[in-house]
Amino acid sequence: MDDAFLGRLVILLHDSGLREIEFEEGDIRIHLVKDGAAPPRAPAPPATALAPGLASPQHHNIVAGLTGTFYRSSSPEAPPFVEIGDDVEEGQTIGLLEAMKMLNPIEADRSGRVVSIAAENGALVMRGATLFRLAPDDPS
Repeated sequence: MDDAFLGRLVILLHDSGLREIEFEEGDIRIHLVKDGAAPPRAPAPPATALAPGLASPQHHNIVAGLTGTFYRSSSPEAPPFVEIGDDVEEGQTIGLLEAMKMLNPIEADRSGRVVSIAAENGALVMRGATLFRLAPDDPS
């Protein structure tokens, strides 16, 4: 990692509306926070996000691959990609993460039924935060 790259990250953070930038490559990890503010925490799941009676250790969490703004739909006017109770297929886009002005699709990494959506639309989520919880497909 060279000083010029680090300088570009600092300038990007300063000139953008971002509060923080996180970069990771190999064993190098950089986390810059504007104005010394503490990094935001991932939002707690809403109390109603988990469908009643569906909590199980067999559920699979889909987590944020990077820190960014979580969106449930492709635009404010569009319906959400998925709702609680929807069946999803592996590879299906189920949300978006905006980071550094780029929209990154969140894809289901396995098929299943959505039993919870842990992040609010438009919320800042940290890398590794649970976004969705899937129940396994029914074997029937």
